[in-house]
Amino acid sequence: MAKIELVRFLSDSACDALNKVQDVKPETAKGLLDEAEELLALAKLMLNRPTAELLEAREAA
Repeated sequence: MAKIELVRFLSDSACDALNKVQDVKPETAKGLLDEAEELLALAKLMLNRPTAELLEAREAA
């Protein structure tokens, strides 16, 4: 369940960044678009990662 919550958080954060793009200057918009792209890339990695790896990482911490 934590995996889905993390992916949802990342995608929601990307959506927030994309919504802000509409109201800022072009210089700032580029940074927000880069941030949204990185957040979505992280979400994709999380979705493709096997659950066992996440459990091992959590136990190690």
